[in-house]
Amino acid sequence: MKLHLVRMAKAQGQARFPGVEGFEARVLQAPEAVEETRMYLVLEGELIIDLPDRSYLHLRRNEAAHLQQPHNLVPVDSAVVVVWKP
Repeated sequence: MKLHLVRMAKAQGQARFPGVEGFEARVLQAPEAVEETRMYLVLEGELIIDLPDRSYLHLRRNEAAHLQQPHNLVPVDSAVVVVWKP
């Protein structure tokens, strides 16, 4: 099965693979707090991830991060991000 995740996420706000639990592409337009483990892959735009120790990650297109602690997502303008919830 082939899906154009960026196009689908932009049209619908999110895109999911049928039968794949916890995996979705989403359009992030506002800051969001996350408490659980997540993996992110930026498909379009940029994403700042604020960490509890006051450090941060700055992800650009085709960059990924795996986080096991609480964190805050802050998109730069708008970002299309694949989110995997293991």
